[in-house]
Amino acid sequence: MSDTRARILAEATCQLTAVGYSAFTMASVRDRLGLSSGSMFHAFPSKPALAAAVYVTGMADYHHKATRAITRARDPERALRAWIAAHLGWIEDHRDLARFLFATLPGEVMAEAELPLRAHNDRFYAALTELFEQAIAAGLMGRLERAVAQSLFIGAAHEYGRQWTRGNAPSPPRKLCRRFQDAALAALASTLPARKRLVETANKEPRDAATVAREL
Repeated sequence: MSDTRARILAEATCQLTAVGYSAFTMASVRDRLGLSSGSMFHAFPSKPALAAAVYVTGMADYHHKATRAITRARDPERALRAWIAAHLGWIEDHRDLARFLFATLPGEVMAEAELPLRAHNDRFYAALTELFEQAIAAGLMGRLERAVAQSLFIGAAHEYGRQWTRGNAPSPPRKLCRRFQDAALAALASTLPARKRLVETANKEPRDAATVAREL
């Protein structure tokens, strides 16, 4: 990435996250950086293209941080917990950008973002597919489509992060990390066959053996 393009992208990120897409203009970035119109449009041909670049760059950074956390963990449960921690941590560290990414952007922006975002999504989804396969093998969950498992696991933390970026939730996301980790693992465990789920529960919680046998 050229220095001019990087400067434009950084300034556009600041302005988009401050005022939103509707009020955002290419001219405001140009004037702030002291660039010519030619330099601006050589780097980014349109407002949707520039906003899409901000969106894709933000998503790519999140994917990188989350994937790194997952792949560094020693076992599937730690990897799943690491994903929740990385997800909530990224939102807390990038509150304004996260709010922009959570927003419903115009179709013209998402059309510009589609192709460059696809490669990042494919790599991220491949990492998640591998993680869920390991979780299945470890007895942490039943077999699910990747999208279903992802929604069950990260959905609550994701929604809380969205609410927090809008000022509708008081506690910083990291403060609730353990709670969301436990809830997410429980959501995956709920997809285990009933018999296996009862055995897993019996192994974790001291219970009367006769009671467990009757339930089975």
